Amino acid sequence: MAPSFPRLCAIGLATMLATLLAMMALPHRAYIRWQSEQTEAFARLGWVYERIHDDPTPMDIAFIGTSHTLNGVDGLAVARGLAQAGVRAPDGRCLTVTNLAIPAYGRNMQWAVAREVLRARHPRLLVLEVLENETRTAHPLFYRVAETADVLGAPKVVNGNYMADVIRLPWRQLVLWAQSLAPAQFGLKAAWSAADYDGSTVDNTRIVNVHGQEMTPLRDRVFPASDLRATAAADMAAKRLHILPPAFDRWEYALTRRYLTGMLDLADSTHTPVLLLYLPAFGRPDQPMDRRWYGGRAMVGVNDILRRPELWNDPQHVNAAGAAAISARLGQVLAARLGAKGPHDVAGCAFGYGPRAVLQPWRAPYHPAN
Repeated sequence: MAPSFPRLCAIGLATMLATLLAMMALPHRAYIRWQSEQTEAFARLGWVYERIHDDPTPMDIAFIGTSHTLNGVDGLAVARGLAQAGVRAPDGRCLTVTNLAIPAYGRNMQWAVAREVLRARHPRLLVLEVLENETRTAHPLFYRVAETADVLGAPKVVNGNYMADVIRLPWRQLVLWAQSLAPAQFGLKAAWSAADYDGSTVDNTRIVNVHGQEMTPLRDRVFPASDLRATAAADMAAKRLHILPPAFDRWEYALTRRYLTGMLDLADSTHTPVLLLYLPAFGRPDQPMDRRWYGGRAMVGVNDILRRPELWNDPQHVNAAGAAAISARLGQVLAARLGAKGPHDVAGCAFGYGPRAVLQPWRAPYHPAN
């Protein structure tokens, strides 16, 4: 006797669920997972993993944030500023500064990066980017680098990415399993090599570059001052810190609270000092709207630099000149906090592997004439 239609549906559903669970259980290598995103500047995630886990160069100061930090802070320039001020590690070497920022908002991605750093390294200082207000937004690529348990255990309320991330998880696991078996077939690296490495300090303030390929033209644009001011005024007028009634604040910002608190707590548990860097877009207030998020931690800013219209590439990001000014200032600020001892020669300083040579210069997209 043939099975009834309801029984066939039940068998089909059970088979589908078993298949999805089996896909989610497929093993893969974390190194492959962090490399797997190859889209534009998000491909920096592979380098982030390599810098943390494979590059033996010490990681003394680590910057974590969004594209504001990625495009606004030259880690090597900051390290040179510290060295010139006489700041040294206990063993006498010059300190390193590593910019681990990844574009786009989302404290969950920053938490994922910070966890890798704090588990694998012992930095002297973690510098965490702060904007004028915390965002409810999850990072769009969190599911690409997060562990399976992280994706499933993420906050579910007021998290528009949750269901999409979970639905994509079985396919992600299947792809990562295949990529781990044959990385070269997917354009990925099977193992870290100093000969195939972007360097210990990658500067994305002049040109965003990944794997020796320039992703942008030289960031020397000066955005029109009138447009900067108009955009900033419109953005601030449209800002809504609360969409839900105040009684629902606990749920509205559940995602941000989980991951921001998680970063700060993990830093405390590993005895890693955290310094907040206020680096908002143009025309924002001189300090965050609500500092209660950060538990009284010290914060530094460069507001006088950020007020200068000629230093902006677009309303959200400074240009190369702005980044140079910010990086020089941070070298001075951090030197004062870490114990400057006066002018020193940096000739003997070693900051790790040098930058990779540019293999593919930036080319403007081709737009045929109409």
